[in-house]
Amino acid sequence: MKNASAMIFAVVLAFAVANFPIFNVSSQSLPGASQELQSPSSKPGYSQGSPSIPADFAGDWYWITGDPYLQATLERSSLYRGEETSVFLTVSNVGRVESFRVNQQPEPTRRDEVLAAQKELQLEAQRITAQDLSVKLVAINESALKIKREVSYAGSLREGQVSPRLEFPVEVYENTEPGNYDLQAILEYTYQRDVAIKSHSDSPDNPDIFYWYDSASQTVPLILQIEKRSDVDLKALNASPEILSAGSKNNMLKVTIQNRGKDTAKDLVARLRPETGIYVDTDESPIPVLQPGEKSDLVYQVDVSKDAVRGKLYRFDVLFDYDDSYRKDLQDSDKIYVKIEPSLTDRYWWVAAVAAAIIALAILHRIRRKMSSAPS
Repeated sequence: MKNASAMIFAVVLAFAVANFPIFNVSSQSLPGASQELQSPSSKPGYSQGSPSIPADFAGDWYWITGDPYLQATLERSSLYRGEETSVFLTVSNVGRVESFRVNQQPEPTRRDEVLAAQKELQLEAQRITAQDLSVKLVAINESALKIKREVSYAGSLREGQVSPRLEFPVEVYENTEPGNYDLQAILEYTYQRDVAIKSHSDSPDNPDIFYWYDSASQTVPLILQIEKRSDVDLKALNASPEILSAGSKNNMLKVTIQNRGKDTAKDLVARLRPETGIYVDTDESPIPVLQPGEKSDLVYQVDVSKDAVRGKLYRFDVLFDYDDSYRKDLQDSDKIYVKIEPSLTDRYWWVAAVAAAIIALAILHRIRRKMSSAPS
């Protein structure tokens, strides 16, 4: 009987090796064996449900350790500011079976136990599969970019499998400063913690199958780089005059711009787009070349509505269209502000009122003098 049991044990181990090409036999089952793999639960960003093992009962033939362990990768790690596009993310399951233990050996003379043990050995491999995987992409700095659809679903990932490309539409704001921005991929899934097969001698081909599942979560940090589209860096420095009068027409507004970048701007056109209440009649002619560090003064004809809010700082968006040394039809933007003050009439109405009163008094005085000097 001992020789037969040893033979069955050898067959089981051979079958386990065939089904689990990457595994370690635990020190509990074979003396001197060592566990070489780090448990996923000890890795950063990993959490799972209750680690408790179901109560032993006749039919739990084997026990393996190892869990799904997921990695997330951005397909494109950089975006341009002002860009509306999608980022694509893939998830890979690098989890592995870490150890294998025989809980009980099937009686070799009982076909139902042998079949049940073989079935369980096959199903135990599903422990490494991440099932019902959802991926939530979160921007840590929400003032830099907006993720328009945060959650995507990847189905199930077996050991060594890579998910399809998961799409997340994003918008990078125009005023986002170039640099690195942190994202988090939050991965939620379930996995099979254990499986047990209870045999029936009267129906060896139809054993009872018992499953236990846990939920798990991993948070994977990611970095997204936000770039300018060009090494040209155009800035609107100031506007002159800094104050315009409500209701005024044909104001000549001078805007000074500078190229603070490392590349030359070519065929540069700067357009003014003001807030409601101010109108720009003419756009400036193109600047053929603006070298790094060079400044240029652009002049625009501006009208101000009589209904413009007095005392308010009105914003002008300065929209740049230009080419650089490598690309054409590039765009950038900056802002300037101009204060609106009351019109001359509003500011000096009292002067006109006093003048009108003086004139009226003078006329009245002259009429009285004429009336007094007239013959009776």
